[in-house]
Amino acid sequence: MKQISKKGLWIGRILSGLAVLFLVFDGVMKFFMDKLPPEALEAGAALQWPIELMPTVGTILLLCVGLYLMPRTSVLGAVLLTGYLGGAVASHIRVSNPLFSHILFPIYIAAFIWIGLYLRDARARGMLAKAG
Repeated sequence: MKQISKKGLWIGRILSGLAVLFLVFDGVMKFFMDKLPPEALEAGAALQWPIELMPTVGTILLLCVGLYLMPRTSVLGAVLLTGYLGGAVASHIRVSNPLFSHILFPIYIAAFIWIGLYLRDARARGMLAKAG
C-alpha cells in the first residue's frame, strides 16, 4: 500500500478538520434553535423539520462526528456521516432548494470527509483500494 507524503497527510487533516468544524457548529446550533436570528429560523422552517426534533438531530450528528474523530472508528463515522448528509441532500431536493448552494453542499462536506480520511488513514486507503 502506497504511503502518503507529509503534505498529503496535512491536506487530509485540513480537509477533515474543515468538515468537522462545520458539522460540530451545525450540530451544536441545533440545540439553540430558539435563539437563532429570524432568517436562520425561516431557512430551517423551509425544510419542514419540526423544531422540537432539532436537539435529537444535533445529538445524532455530534455522535457521528465523534466516531469519525476517533481513529479506531473513523471509517464507521465517515459512513454514518455520509448517510446523515445524504438525508440533508434529500431534504433540500424535497423543497426545491438551489442546486449548488444547498443541494450539493452536503456532498461537498462528504467529499472533504472521505478525501481527508483517505489521505490521513492507511486503513481507509487499503479498504478503498480493495473496493476498486
